[in-house]
Amino acid sequence: MAGVLSSEHAATASAADVHHGEVARTSLVRLLLRLKWTLWKRSYRKNVGKLIGTLFGVLYALGGLVGLVFAFLGTTLWAGEGETFGLVIRGLGTVTVLAWFLIPVLAFGVDDTLDPRSFALFPRSAKELQPGLFAASALSLPSLFTLLAVAVATAFEVLWLVLFGQGVGWILAAIVLLIPANLAGVVLCLLLPRAWFAHSASKASSRSGRELGGIFAMMVMFAAIYGFSLSMQRIEDLNVELVRQWLPGVVDVLAWTPFGALFSVPMDLAEGAVLPALARLLIGAATIALTWLWWRRSIDASLTSALTGDASSGTTKVSALVPRWAKPSPFGAVLGKSLRYWRRDTRYLASIGIYPLIIVFFVAMGLVLPESRPMMLAFTVFMCGMTGVSLCNEIGFDGPSGWVNITANLPARANLLGRVAAIAVLMVPPVLVITVALPLLYDMAYLIPLVLLASVGVMISGWGSSVAVGAIMPYPASPPGTNPMKDKSASSANAMLTMAIAMVSVFVPQIPTIGLAIWGLVVGSEVLLLVAGLVSLVLGVLAFWVGLRIGTARLEAHYPDLFQKVRDFL
Repeated sequence: MAGVLSSEHAATASAADVHHGEVARTSLVRLLLRLKWTLWKRSYRKNVGKLIGTLFGVLYALGGLVGLVFAFLGTTLWAGEGETFGLVIRGLGTVTVLAWFLIPVLAFGVDDTLDPRSFALFPRSAKELQPGLFAASALSLPSLFTLLAVAVATAFEVLWLVLFGQGVGWILAAIVLLIPANLAGVVLCLLLPRAWFAHSASKASSRSGRELGGIFAMMVMFAAIYGFSLSMQRIEDLNVELVRQWLPGVVDVLAWTPFGALFSVPMDLAEGAVLPALARLLIGAATIALTWLWWRRSIDASLTSALTGDASSGTTKVSALVPRWAKPSPFGAVLGKSLRYWRRDTRYLASIGIYPLIIVFFVAMGLVLPESRPMMLAFTVFMCGMTGVSLCNEIGFDGPSGWVNITANLPARANLLGRVAAIAVLMVPPVLVITVALPLLYDMAYLIPLVLLASVGVMISGWGSSVAVGAIMPYPASPPGTNPMKDKSASSANAMLTMAIAMVSVFVPQIPTIGLAIWGLVVGSEVLLLVAGLVSLVLGVLAFWVGLRIGTARLEAHYPDLFQKVRDFL
């Protein structure tokens, strides 16, 4: 009976020209475009912050377009022979393509709206999905403003060719290839982030690899920011003539890379350089073809990984929970668990990875600007206190696993002390080394007792503040292994309030230390500086003792209630 119904159903569908599971390629492109448009509109519903951010972004983009027009006017109509226009076009084209590729790589909390893994259950291959996904990628504000910027550049390129081009034949050849080459550059801008997103989503890029790569990308981004800030300190020493000498060479080298080749082709033809133009055209075409193939393979891998799972690759060595050097006890178990968290969980790794960069920045700033060395030492002490504040949401990071602590009747004191001991094992040795080495490097050895003792005191004070505030005001966090840049808890009011209270609680007990240190520096008394350091250490221990008592009492009395607040990950 079922077979008869099935055959009748198939006959009816065939008569009505209905083909189940079949969608024409053009229809699939329209479907994905409509899906992207719908998701984009819905992302602004009840999201005032995103709407305001988008409006500011549009205003900045419009300002950038106006600035671009004036820059092109200055190198064409307002210039003598327009000799710098080709340099500007090649340089801006390279920067544009690089920005489209590097921003998704470095800003690794950004997601692809149409993640290929979302289509894993549909009978569609990467080859069928690619055209629609590419068309949908063009449906965004960055794509629109990039296209407008390229259109402005194209108009001024035509103007420059008419005014300053060398020979009618070369001018016509450049104009003929101008729009296709520039459009190919825009296509490459859209393809590179799509291929990267698909690769990141594929199982070929394992979860642990993506997490570590994300942390590395974040460190690179901060290093670039710190490096730029450092270079701006000596901007007055910049040799403008030297920049004019090496900048054309740098731009010319970048124009031979896949990032700058396509936008350089029309300028090459206008200057009569046929062979460089053809070579760069081949480089650009090969880059687009290879990126398209890379994207297709990554989509195939993403579709497969979505069905087979996305667990971390490889095997994990099983070891005892309690470290060998710790006594088997509840304290030892919490210590071992926390050390594993600090080693494996990207939420913890990200909070540690930034400190070495900050220290390097402090060292470099003190060497570049000797007058800033006392401030850099003060900032070092401040950062030691911030390492303690990183414990202020330990209960929230537990999430659903906190139930194990309740059912096992884990003593609250051991629960908190084990977490503090774990971060002490990781942070105390480098703090001792840095607070001794930095004053020696700055030729301020007389400040070692103050900086060393104050750093340890402030760090201990931070531990006390964190265990107290964390037991009183925990807030839900993202699950373990989550990309740190995608941690939605960081923008919540509870998170900001908790961090603010924890930071204030760190430094308020240290007010007497600050007063004594300033007094000792003003009168030049090393004895007062030593006393200030000792006072900081004593106050830190007292703050930790008070914070531990508060946190222990709160956890013993209200652990089930606190668990209810953080039992679900964001």
